Amino acid sequence: MHTFIRVLALSAAALATPALADVPKVQTDIPPVAALVMQVMGDLGTPGVLLDKGADEHDLQLRPSQMRALNDAQLLVWVGPALTPGLETARQSSPNLQSLALLDDPATLRLAYLDGGTNPHAWLDPTNASLWLNLIAQRLSALDPDHAATYAANAATAQTQIAVLDADLSRQLAGLTQSFVTYHDAYGYFTTHYRLPTAGGLAAGDAAPPGAARLSTLRAQAEKGQITCAFPEAQHDPALITNLAEGTAVFVGPPLDPVGSTLDPDRNAYDKLMTNLTQSLLTCANKP
Repeated sequence: MHTFIRVLALSAAALATPALADVPKVQTDIPPVAALVMQVMGDLGTPGVLLDKGADEHDLQLRPSQMRALNDAQLLVWVGPALTPGLETARQSSPNLQSLALLDDPATLRLAYLDGGTNPHAWLDPTNASLWLNLIAQRLSALDPDHAATYAANAATAQTQIAVLDADLSRQLAGLTQSFVTYHDAYGYFTTHYRLPTAGGLAAGDAAPPGAARLSTLRAQAEKGQITCAFPEAQHDPALITNLAEGTAVFVGPPLDPVGSTLDPDRNAYDKLMTNLTQSLLTCANKP
């Protein structure tokens, strides 16, 4: 009898205690965004990453398995269609999927390409990354209020880490005074934030390859010694960069990876991306 009463009491207590909501299933577009989400979610869950290693974000096309994962998710955290236009169509085919397009937030700093289009590589400014941590925490909290305090605390910790990283990169990049050119004009957020002397990119945006007039202008600057270094880019043929530098004193540095396509998608991917970019650019200051 006592055992029966005890079981009833335990059952009643369980019913009276509200069950914790399931942690949302989250998908992301690129490794640096995934890293920010991982930092906010902490040990509660791990988001998926839709960009395959080595793939081109602008031509992202989902495999059937990735489409199933997207359909199974409650939230897509992504930069937005300006970066991955192919993901917009896939997203619209999942009617129950919520979307957090980080570039659309009014507080996000947005810059333009030389051709006038929106530059979507906004994570390259750590101020945006820090802001996005709050946006991610807020959206996850709305879906999962039982863990809102954890999401907020994790976001605050990650913001502190970004501030430390930013200060360290600022210190290192203060020594980069040489003008450099990149494959395309993706780096405006980084060069503006750290006040770097860039000559811009060969391509003025994402929509088209470098034009003849642009190449001619940069070649003339290289021949006059107005450009010190040139950097190819992961996923792109380096021939245009090497041709630009050929016969001049321009130093060709290592390939840059602004989207983290060469990185393993883990919670340190944002730090790695920013650190790798810094170290690659610093080869211009330390060239032979």
